Amino acid sequence: MQPPGEITIDATFNGPPASGNGGYAAGLLASYSAAPLVVRVLAPIPLGAPLTLSRAGDVTEALHGETRILTARRGAVTLTPPPPPTLAAARDAAARPTSFGAGGASTCFVCGRNRAPGEGLHIHCGRLDDTHAASVWTPHPNICGPDGFVRPEYVWAALDCPGGFSLPVSATTYLLGEMSAAIHQPVPVHAPVIVHAWHVWSDGRKHFAGTALHDADGALLAQADTLWIELTPAQAKGLAS
Repeated sequence: MQPPGEITIDATFNGPPASGNGGYAAGLLASYSAAPLVVRVLAPIPLGAPLTLSRAGDVTEALHGETRILTARRGAVTLTPPPPPTLAAARDAAARPTSFGAGGASTCFVCGRNRAPGEGLHIHCGRLDDTHAASVWTPHPNICGPDGFVRPEYVWAALDCPGGFSLPVSATTYLLGEMSAAIHQPVPVHAPVIVHAWHVWSDGRKHFAGTALHDADGALLAQADTLWIELTPAQAKGLAS
């Protein structure tokens, strides 16, 4: 499947205040390919600006002018999700949400709590323990496709931020660097979804986490591998403006 000439990340889909949500942008780019993809975020994602797509071999690039913003290459998820928490345990964790990066009372499309109902995903994760986080998400019907299920780019978005909530507590912030996702079953709207994230490893400023979506009975709906970069204080300050 050939990509279109360009994509645009609407201002609605911000992560940090001045740039796009990495998971949503990655999912939008991945939706133009039938093959499993690993999407890398190379620079802050411009909001409301066309990104030109080009392809060289198996690699697709999204560029803003001459700046590479995203690249996508063939690659599949590698992690095996652990058993999910129960719906009750995930609800209990969500009632005690923690903050990371763009979380807290931000307007992040996925995890921000300063959004009106239906204007964000409202996935507010809390800790299960030192390495696991969880929430319960009931998808709003305004993000479903013509088949009545959540559109793939929103599934990718839902699999993004939760991974950050599972990472070690940091005085600065984390930003998604790379992501791959697999949708095993369609994600329904109006039904509760268990969101589960777990920290896998850390190496300096790089951190790796898995995320998964399960139905209320624990069946696996979708999963992702997420690589995070711990920003320096100067980098984190730049994202806020």
